[in-house]
Amino acid sequence: MLPHAEPAAPPSWLDGALADFDGENDALAARTRILLERVIAEPARHGRLINTLSLLEHMGSHKIMATQHSAKIDQATLKHVAEEAQHAYFMKRQAEKTTARRLEYAAGDLLAPAAARMYFQRLERAMVRTLGPQRESRAVYLYMSMIVEFRALWFYELYQSALQQARHALSLKRVLGEERAHLGDMADRLAGIGDSTGVHTAEFLRVEKLLFARLLRGFEQAVPAVN
Repeated sequence: MLPHAEPAAPPSWLDGALADFDGENDALAARTRILLERVIAEPARHGRLINTLSLLEHMGSHKIMATQHSAKIDQATLKHVAEEAQHAYFMKRQAEKTTARRLEYAAGDLLAPAAARMYFQRLERAMVRTLGPQRESRAVYLYMSMIVEFRALWFYELYQSALQQARHALSLKRVLGEERAHLGDMADRLAGIGDSTGVHTAEFLRVEKLLFARLLRGFEQAVPAVN
């Protein structure tokens, strides 16, 4: 594991949830490794993938700003939105370096753009439906952030491994460290508002897995295997 800034001790269920997440995503991990190997070998498509990751990070930071703007906003939330925006900038810069041209968040500069955008929208709607009256509270923000961090950490670890195997110069070590810290922080903050037992986590992770599988299929269709 890579070193990272330690958040406060996470609830005891989080370590088990992470282990379960890895096990339940074995089949998706195998497909993701194959996809990443193919993409990294093609700079034009690789740049579009990185730009899509930039879009997802940008959407994450935008959702935080759009929903967490009351007078009670705290330092932890401001730090979170700042780091998500920094990740979006980092990915955009790397994408343009890879393609040697300016890229926009437009369909021609992205991979599976519709699936990428729907990933966030459908996950958020599922949480609002489940949490009901809490939808105006911090619970949706915290759950949304935590569940997305499960996937981000999982994906970036696979991506970092693929980059190393390809001897690619891009390194995600800093991003990985910050994503790990975000995950623990979200779990701690859910505990602080009384949602510390993971009651909803399993259902949200189930929904997220289905949505990521759709996104992965979109990536695979955009990067067909070479016969």
